[in-house]
Amino acid sequence: NVLVAGAAACWSRKTLAGIVDVYKNMPKGYQGQYRGRCEDRPEASEEISTSLCLKEGLNVTAEAMVDDEMREYVTIDPYHNVLTWNRTKQGEWWFWLNKPANAGQMENCCAIRPMGMHKYKNKWQIEMLEEQFYGPTNNKEITKLNERTRRYVDKVRGAMEIDQYL
Repeated sequence: NVLVAGAAACWSRKTLAGIVDVYKNMPKGYQGQYRGRCEDRPEASEEISTSLCLKEGLNVTAEAMVDDEMREYVTIDPYHNVLTWNRTKQGEWWFWLNKPANAGQMENCCAIRPMGMHKYKNKWQIEMLEEQFYGPTNNKEITKLNERTRRYVDKVRGAMEIDQYL
């Protein structure tokens, strides 16, 4: 089991080999606003640019990384925050744009076998995640969690069978 603390993209070897030439030959240096093209420009959204380059250059369509219950494998914010996002109460803000009506939310937002978590960049944050998901049962990082976050951590540890190896 692997947990990546950062961006996650899963590509075949063929796609990875092909995207190299697309990136080498992509237009660079455009200073204007977004125009829906595969290009390297300041303030470009990595996800949008990557998906456009995959489609235009290789005819590969990017797909959401969700499990069978529509829970996301990659969180775009610290997972304890994402566990509170409620589409009904918070409304249709950008995070929900183009997501199906049955997309997971709140405690059902996140896959119990996560593949990536954004916004954990400092050494102490990585060590905190390590303790929460892979450390001894009831370690100090786990005992600090609120009930909602603890339930999610327990689900992840259970799905990955962490405690049987400790």
